Amino acid sequence: MKRPMIYKISGIVALVALVFVSLGFVSTERRKIECFGVDYLFNEPYRFVTSETIDRVIMSRYKGLNGALIDTVDIELVEEEIEKLAWIHNAEVFKGYGRSDTARFAGGLKVYIEQEVPVLRVVNGAEGYYVSREGKKMPASLSHTMNVPVVTGALTDEFLRNELLIFVKKISNDDFLSSLFQQIDVQKNGELVLIPRIGTHVVEFGTIDKMDLKLRNLEAVYKKGFKNGKWNRYKSINLKYKNQVVCTLR
Repeated sequence: MKRPMIYKISGIVALVALVFVSLGFVSTERRKIECFGVDYLFNEPYRFVTSETIDRVIMSRYKGLNGALIDTVDIELVEEEIEKLAWIHNAEVFKGYGRSDTARFAGGLKVYIEQEVPVLRVVNGAEGYYVSREGKKMPASLSHTMNVPVVTGALTDEFLRNELLIFVKKISNDDFLSSLFQQIDVQKNGELVLIPRIGTHVVEFGTIDKMDLKLRNLEAVYKKGFKNGKWNRYKSINLKYKNQVVCTLR
């Protein structure tokens, strides 16, 4: 074997050995890192649940978290505990092994939080709660409020899941309709009364049967029939009749 080739192979062997030694040193150092705290990153600009609330949940599960070796922390259990909170849709926890003093990530837990997104708010006397697109209920929050339709009246869980959510999702996906209504009142017979943001009239929508047709007719009334604020002349718009819209004057 030529001497230059021998030198080349020897250099590669030495480099590989150095890498393994370095990795072993880093692994040893990592096992000595102690946990100093938790850093939260929220996907959304709003916060229905605060970092302090999540902190209490984690610390109640891991009373000795601060100062514990970070390798011993079970991040899957931490995620499970966080996701028990009603407002948390998903939590991803990562251990910090970095050595950047400015980032202060070495020894910290980094938690990425995805909150539930409400589509309506139920108000029933002094009590109230939000509801997600999937029908999950979340308690009213002192930290934040969301501009979603308010629902009142004779609402049952079955009606909420099987009918109301379908209707709310429909109007939420329409820029014009979603900007129009602020309240939905559920009648005992399952019919809906819509209360717009403009004027003092109400919309008697009826049941969600033929929902698409009713909403098209309603949009036509507002865009073509109620120009220049003419809606103030009416006390109600009735969509319950077949193939017609009945507007009642004051």
